[in-house]
Amino acid sequence: MKVLAYLRASTKEQDAERALDALNEFAAEKGFGIDRYYIETVSGAQVARPELSKLIADAERGDVLLVEKMDRLSRLEFSDWEALKATIKDRGLNIVVLDLPTSHAVFSDHEDKTIAGIIVSLINGLMLDLAATMARDDYETRRRRQAEGLAKAKAAGKMNGRPADPETASKCAEALRMVEHLNYSKQKAAETVGVGIATLYRYIKEQTS
Repeated sequence: MKVLAYLRASTKEQDAERALDALNEFAAEKGFGIDRYYIETVSGAQVARPELSKLIADAERGDVLLVEKMDRLSRLEFSDWEALKATIKDRGLNIVVLDLPTSHAVFSDHEDKTIAGIIVSLINGLMLDLAATMARDDYETRRRRQAEGLAKAKAAGKMNGRPADPETASKCAEALRMVEHLNYSKQKAAETVGVGIATLYRYIKEQTS
């Protein structure tokens, strides 16, 4: 069994390799090393992703597709996620997500074919679908808020000044996701993405005002 790690960032301003240490530590804890890394900068809402396609093509039955979070693998619409999931399943790949414990069973010494094992497998499938749906919902919510923020700014005549720095806005959006979905404090989220706390508060105010 090979462990194939997939790392993705949406923009060049984000660090696609940010999760390398976490993935390596997780694999080591399970008694495995990561055999290959597939890293790319592309939206998770985009179906065509060269490195992900290469990973799937390189994989053999029983290999592990390892990701830090479900949104690194998919922010797809559900029909597109279903198609991707089917491709991964046909290839015999096992999806393992660091923050989804039900997906970790593949690292056990033997396959559990008992009723309990089958139930866990079914639950894991449901959890993967739920995580993929939540990742898509988060993506659509962020896009809607950004569009609403721009519309409000234009209506208030605020677009006549210096436009917001796209890199800062992207970092603030990521920090806001951490606050809303990962229970980060605003201070911790701001430090994690590399923006000032005042900048993050200003961004949140713009998105919610």
